[in-house]
Amino acid sequence: MKIKSFRSLLILAVLLSGYRTIAKPLNLKTDSTAVRAELQKMNQSYGQAFVKGDSALFVNCYAPDACIMPANSPEICGIPGQLAFFKFAYRSGVRNIVFNTAGLFGLTTHFVTEQGNYEMFGENNISLGKGKYLVLWKKTPQGWKMYRDMFSSNQPLTRPAK
Repeated sequence: MKIKSFRSLLILAVLLSGYRTIAKPLNLKTDSTAVRAELQKMNQSYGQAFVKGDSALFVNCYAPDACIMPANSPEICGIPGQLAFFKFAYRSGVRNIVFNTAGLFGLTTHFVTEQGNYEMFGENNISLGKGKYLVLWKKTPQGWKMYRDMFSSNQPLTRPAK
């Protein structure tokens, strides 16, 4: 009986020590700085996709299984949806988007949530509007990619005249 208990404890100890090496705690101070820098690069790339009219650059910002969740619209998921969203925004006159990260939350080895504000620009750098966003980023073999992208304008909805 003592041998079985000892063996069980030994197996448990081995499993727990293996878990500690797999699930290494993050150094939030260092890792959040590095993650913030990576996300800023991706946010700049997102804006540059509109500057250059490059849908491939835009899609590269998203995980293939990502969903874009614009205000007052159904969610748009997958690469075909991402391309359709880019084309719609570009045809609507968007020529740049600038992002300002307000905070990162829930940083793990696989996910982090970014909260921030954006401003969209059209031709001649004319502001098309400002808003806020939440993005759930996913760590992929290609780096951090947007996995869930939700945003809304700061402009109040206009009501139709009666």
